[in-house]
Parts: sequence; C-alpha cells; structure tokens
Amino acid sequence: MQNISNYLKATLFFDNIHETSVRREQGFTLQQFHYECTRKRNDIGMPYGPTQTTILQLQIKSLPDGYLKEIYKRMNEHTESCFSIVFNASFRTDEGENTLSDYDSGLIVTGYAISVDEAFGASHPATTTFPSEEGEKNIDLMMTSIRLLTKSITYIGSDSYQKKLYINF
Repeated sequence: MQNISNYLKATLFFDNIHETSVRREQGFTLQQFHYECTRKRNDIGMPYGPTQTTILQLQIKSLPDGYLKEIYKRMNEHTESCFSIVFNASFRTDEGENTLSDYDSGLIVTGYAISVDEAFGASHPATTTFPSEEGEKNIDLMMTSIRLLTKSITYIGSDSYQKKLYINF
C-alpha cells in the first residue's frame, strides 16, 4: 500500500470520516475556518453551564459548476448533518482508490448549514489547470464561505483520542 500526501494543511469533507470511507476527490481545500466555544463565568471567573451557541465559519476553494450541490441540499433539508475537517491528510493510492488512510488530527462537526456565500470573479483571480480531451484547460476557482450552527464538535487526535463537546443552541 502506498500513501501520498496532497500537501494540504486542512481538508473539508461533507461526511463523518469515521462512518464513511471518503475519497480525495470528495474533499475541499479549506482556506480558513473560525469558531469560538464559550461558557458563562461566575463572579470569581469559574466557568459554568453549557457551551453557548457556536457558529463555525469555513472558507473553501471550489469549482463553480455544481460541486457544492450537497451543501445546498443540506441547507434546504433543515436537518442536522455531519462535516469533517482533517489536518495533514494522506490518501491511499493503490488500485486507484485515493481513499483517506491517515491524518494528524481533525474535527467532526455536527450541525446545520445556515448560510453559503460564493465569491467568483476578479476579486479572487485564482485559476487551476485541469487536463481534458482537448488539452489542458484553465478554470477559474471560486471562494465559498459556509456558516454552520454547531450541535457538537468531536476533536480527533493521535492514538484514536476523541473528545466530544456538546453545544447548547
């Protein structure tokens, strides 16, 4: 078995990587993400109560022609769904599978997609080259910002360490 790294620091998958085998092609390059989990504090500064509402903001680089149908579908369904963020992923290359084989750490986020914002055009001039039947084509990429209302975040570390944080919303 041969493993390759795609040299991406963070990759987003629209599935729970512990329940589903994910392929490299199903992932999106995560440009940036931000979330802040907080709890109330009493007079002496000790935290108490549940974790308060947390919004996870993601920005990914994607292709403009239908690659994000899944996120719009989840937003339209109004049901909780699962997303995985994986850091320093390696993919198995034997038999052309390109399935996720290893990673340094990650997050599995359960929640609701609440907004999607796409930026395409001159403000984001990133292009990439794809091989095609007529030769190589330059295709413009778009930046997509996704906001998730989180229900839980599971931290995945080395040696199968997991810690789940439930969030009150």
